[in-house]
Amino acid sequence: MTFARTQNLVQLEDLVAETVLVAMIRQEPAEISRSNNLEFKESYDDLDYLVFATLVLPFGSQVSLVRHLHSPEPGIEICVRYNQPNIPTVLAETMNAMNLTVDDLTWVHSEYKQKLYSLIAEKSKHKDFIERF
Repeated sequence: MTFARTQNLVQLEDLVAETVLVAMIRQEPAEISRSNNLEFKESYDDLDYLVFATLVLPFGSQVSLVRHLHSPEPGIEICVRYNQPNIPTVLAETMNAMNLTVDDLTWVHSEYKQKLYSLIAEKSKHKDFIERF
């Protein structure tokens, strides 16, 4: 990172409450911006320059979508506040709000993966039941 560039940017942790990475999706910011009407802003952290967007979910939870510009892995990180309760439910809400499927996930934190997939399976069963009537 060059000093000149960081002078014009605000560090991510000054804009967003302390967060933890809980999942990653395969999409890149341009695709998510188009399909979800989200605006990604430039920033930086102790690792790299990045772009991020904040998504406020229908029930009030907030997630940060982060893409480190020099990451060797494609995709966007889904981050939640470090003290966020019921993270699998928040992840499921995020996927629903962004019209994502399980196939869009490239990584889910092992602590939340099983519960998230159970929630998605239950939702799918419920949806199939409703569509039959």
